[in-house]
Amino acid sequence: MSRARLGRASVTLNETWVLPARRTYVTFGLERGGTSAVAGVQRALGVDLGVIEGNNNEDYAFHETPLDDMCTVIERRNAEADVWGFKYPNAGEFLPALQPHLRRPYYIVIHRDPVSTVRSRAKWDGEETSRPAMMALHDAGARGFANMNFALASDRPTLLVSNELAESRTGDLVDELAMFLGVPKPRGELRERILAYMERGSYKSFADYFPDA
Repeated sequence: MSRARLGRASVTLNETWVLPARRTYVTFGLERGGTSAVAGVQRALGVDLGVIEGNNNEDYAFHETPLDDMCTVIERRNAEADVWGFKYPNAGEFLPALQPHLRRPYYIVIHRDPVSTVRSRAKWDGEETSRPAMMALHDAGARGFANMNFALASDRPTLLVSNELAESRTGDLVDELAMFLGVPKPRGELRERILAYMERGSYKSFADYFPDA
C-alpha cells in the first residue's frame, strides 16, 4: 500500500526525503483539468519541461506522438539533463509502457471535478465541436479513475493535486510543489509572480510573468 502524507492542497504518495540527482517529473491529469498552471509553476521553479510553444506549457514532442517516438525523446532528454520533465494531460494512458524508459520518475497528477472539467472543455471547444455532456462526463470520470488507480498502484513518488484546492489554497500548493521538486519555497517577487500566474482565468503567457526564466 502506498504511503501517504496529507498536505493542505495535495497528497504525497511514496515520499522520498533524499532526492536522487537524476530524476524525471511527469505531469498529467485531464484535458482542461489544471495541468497547464501546475506545469507553469514547475517551470518558474526551475524545472526544464522541454521546448514549449504556446501557453499550455507542453512540449509537443509528447503530444499525440507515437509511443516509439516518445521513448526516443525520453532517451535523448535523459542524455541532455539530470533533472527534467514533461507535461502531457493524457500521459497516464502511456505510462505503463513509458515507465521503463523514464529515469527515476516522479509523478504529478492533477485531479479536477468531472463536472467542472466538462463545463470548461465545452466552453473551450465551442458548441460546434463540443461532445455530448453524457459522453464527456463518462470520459472525464473514467480517466480520473484510471489516473488515481495508476498513482495508488505505483511505487514511485507521486504528488496528487486537487485543482479545486489549488484555486483556494494556491500558496499551499506552491509550497508543497516546491518541496516535491526539491527546491526552496519561493519568496518575495518570485512568489508574487507565481501567485498572479495561478489566478483563475484564461491561459497566460509564461514569458509575461517570468521573462528571465
